[in-house]
Amino acid sequence: MIGLIGPISGSIGSTGSPRGVLLAAGYLAAAIVLGLALPRGAAAQALSHAQLQALNDKLSTEFGYYLGAEEERHADGKSYIDLSQRFEYMPSRGRGGGVVVHAKCAGAEYVPNKGEMTKGIATGKIKYLLFTYELRHGEWTEIGKPQWQTQSLGRAAAQRMTEAAERDEAAEAAARERELRGTPIATPAAAHAPASAPPVSAGNPPAPPHQ
Repeated sequence: MIGLIGPISGSIGSTGSPRGVLLAAGYLAAAIVLGLALPRGAAAQALSHAQLQALNDKLSTEFGYYLGAEEERHADGKSYIDLSQRFEYMPSRGRGGGVVVHAKCAGAEYVPNKGEMTKGIATGKIKYLLFTYELRHGEWTEIGKPQWQTQSLGRAAAQRMTEAAERDEAAEAAARERELRGTPIATPAAAHAPASAPPVSAGNPPAPPHQ
C-alpha cells in the first residue's frame, strides 16, 4: 500500500526492491530541499482526501514502471538511477482555474560494480523525475510525458556518496550477521532438559473460570 500524497511532500511505500532506498551523505536530501522547497498554495488546500488518493494511485502505477526500469539497468550492470520513493508535490492553478500538481522525485546515478548487486560507484549526478497531472472534471489527467532533469554535484560529492553507500551496505550486512548469530539454536541436550515445573496431574480437576 502506498503513502498518501500530501500538499507539499509525500512518499510511496516499499516496492520490495532488494536495494531499498538509501540517501547518500545528505547530498540527495539537500538537492531536493534546495530545488523543491516551495510555499504551500491555495490549490493544495482545495483538494479533498479522495482526490489526493486518486492522484496517489495514478502516480504509483506510473512510478512503478520507471522504478522497475532502473532496477533492470542495475541488474544488467548499466548505469542507473537509485530513485528515492519520496516525492515533493507542487500544486498550482492551471488555465481556467483547474488544479495542476507537479510531483518530483530524485535519485543519485550509480555505475554498478561488475558481478555485484551493491549500489556501485556514484557519478556525482542527481536526476529528477517530474510528473505533471491536472484535475479535470473530477479526474486526474497526465499532462505530457514525465521529464528527466539533471544536476551535477561534482567529483568530490561523487566520492563521498560512494563512500556513504559503502558504509550503509556494510552496516546492513553487519546487522544481518548479528541477527543470525543472535538466533537460538536447538540442541539435543536442550530437548532432554528437565521441565521447570512438574506437569499437572491428570487427576486434578480443572481450575474454575474467573467470575
